[in-house]
Amino acid sequence: MSAHHKARRLALFTATNIDGATWLAIDRKTGQPAAEQPEGDVWYNDSRINTTYTVGQAFYSGWSHLFDRGHLTRREDPNWGKFATRANADTFHFTNCTPQHWKFNESIEYWQGIERYVLEKGIFDSGRDKPVTVLQGPILDDVNDLWADDVQVPSAFWKVVVWKGASGLKAVAMIADQTPLFSLQRHGAAPPPKDTPVDVLQWRASIPTIESKTGLDLSPLREYDTVGADLPVVGEALMPITKWEDIPLE
Repeated sequence: MSAHHKARRLALFTATNIDGATWLAIDRKTGQPAAEQPEGDVWYNDSRINTTYTVGQAFYSGWSHLFDRGHLTRREDPNWGKFATRANADTFHFTNCTPQHWKFNESIEYWQGIERYVLEKGIFDSGRDKPVTVLQGPILDDVNDLWADDVQVPSAFWKVVVWKGASGLKAVAMIADQTPLFSLQRHGAAPPPKDTPVDVLQWRASIPTIESKTGLDLSPLREYDTVGADLPVVGEALMPITKWEDIPLE
């Protein structure tokens, strides 16, 4: 699902459920289950909303030297159950799209992989085939954000993953900041190799921090937040992610 901001023409947040037991990767060319696939090229207008209120292909074509069409809900996430192929295609609508710096979109590690990490390490390895819920969206700063034409480009993105751990419901939140990349234009540059680090700041965050930065009410998730006991300084809201073990699963 997607909740859309009419004036900004971008999603406020998107959300999806993942059923780990039937989760699949879909081959984008054949529409059939397959190994992990690269991003596709074709995006579509969402017939449920007037295109006046979405940022469409014309913007991304004009700003391709800086921005890619970035998924909010990853295309892999809803690929489960008997409607997996339809769900995969549905993620390629502009209501699930946001301007992401080309280098951010092509090589960020923890941001792109946290759902798989939770599925594989927090659920499959423990013998639990439980659902995972993922929410994500842009962080917009009216003072410091970059504007491209009439589009406010998000400075950062947030994500919250919720699942059932051994001791009950768990939630982990994170933030990824793309502003350090804005000075880097594509100019025909090849995508960085997958194992090449990029200058993107990625943090674990508290649920209240996500709320304060977005204005969203995520209060039902606060009691399941895994970050509280790990904050090194009372009141510190962010902790750098430098390895997968920085993301707690129990």
